Amino acid sequence: MIPCIIDKRRIPFANCGFIFIFSTAVFFFLGCSLVEQEEKGVVIVVGSRQITADELKKDMELIGAGMNVLEKHQDQYRNQLAEQLICHYLIMEYGREKGIAIPERELQSALNDIRREYGEDAFKEALLREYVDFDQWKDQFGEQLLVSRILEKVSENIVPPTYGEIEQYFENNPDEFRCPRMVRFRQIVTRTKGEAESLLKRIQNGEDMSELAREYSIAPEANNGGEVGWIARDHLEESMGKVLFSMPQGKLSPVVETPYGYHIFRVLSIRPDTVKELPDVIQQIETRLLHQKREIFLKEWIESLGTHFEVRINQKLLNKLELN
Repeated sequence: MIPCIIDKRRIPFANCGFIFIFSTAVFFFLGCSLVEQEEKGVVIVVGSRQITADELKKDMELIGAGMNVLEKHQDQYRNQLAEQLICHYLIMEYGREKGIAIPERELQSALNDIRREYGEDAFKEALLREYVDFDQWKDQFGEQLLVSRILEKVSENIVPPTYGEIEQYFENNPDEFRCPRMVRFRQIVTRTKGEAESLLKRIQNGEDMSELAREYSIAPEANNGGEVGWIARDHLEESMGKVLFSMPQGKLSPVVETPYGYHIFRVLSIRPDTVKELPDVIQQIETRLLHQKREIFLKEWIESLGTHFEVRINQKLLNKLELN
């Protein structure tokens, strides 16, 4: 089994397009009935599902892959992983109760897409690297797809944001829609001041700056005639920004020294700072507000599952669990 927050950095090909939304953890330890039981080595019970120490350890090590945790924080870390996994087990129990499943044909199609995307050799290499056999990985991937399907289904009735909500967000967050002043410029960068001064004289005498940039500039955009696209001052090295944002359009700069070398600049265009209008960002705001509504809805929904299904934790066995 695999939790719905599988670490895609370690198993990059297990990509079902689902991003686990409970990074702001939904904690169940305060709301669960903590029953200490020693029966059958079961550590966690969620509804009809009993999770043994071996199974829980495997799931915890999977979602915690690559994490380095100090010894003194191990107990807290273990509890946090358990809380995340309880979210996963609750979602799976809901799916079982409602009869939600991924048909084998659909699962096989998704698996084939991944194999084609990464190539058969890369796919097998990744399995070997993770010490996972194919059947185990298939089960893990199937659970990812199922959790994603369940969350999609329960989210279907979320009411989209109204125009009034969108308008209010726009009015309350003006800085978010402000476009700073930007410039588009051409530059030549050299390693020595003498070379830059020589090129500056040639430009002043009428030679084409773009052709000289292609031939002599060491900057990445040399092949484009030294032309740099639109850029705001905050994205420039301080000395570059100071010069470029004080120059009028079309003017040629003197030689300017920066940590990157010696520059000659010409400002090609200037775009003044502006504020976007609501019609230009309405879709952007709607998407953001809908995402926020979905997060709130799913958090509350998960919490409701914690009361609908029995959740029991054997804290003694959990504390004994040693993670690699």
